[in-house]
Amino acid sequence: MMHIPPASFRVTPYGEVDAQALKALREHYDTASLLGMVDALDKCLARVGGIDRLRDELIRLHAMAHTAINGAPLSVLPETTGSIWENADAILMDLEALNDWIIAVRDTVSPLAGLSPGHDG
Repeated sequence: MMHIPPASFRVTPYGEVDAQALKALREHYDTASLLGMVDALDKCLARVGGIDRLRDELIRLHAMAHTAINGAPLSVLPETTGSIWENADAILMDLEALNDWIIAVRDTVSPLAGLSPGHDG
């Protein structure tokens, strides 16, 4: 009699998934952590003043750098902003906060990518 091993995948409403990975996630993965990442993004964006503010700061920094490095005419009045390095440092701090969030999301989402069944199903 031929022995047929159990299927290495399970069928879910969202496609086939690796059976062992699904079992492990059912035992140890908290799906609420994904909602936690949404809350963390909201807090991070509030901290940096939103994506539009970060975009505006990058444009302002470009204008400052264009003047300081390339000799372009002033387009940002020095009285309305700090030094170029202070502006760059503030942007770096905002980017660090976003980077920390991105790493946390990557770590939260990565186990779900492990559900790939490893075949073309």
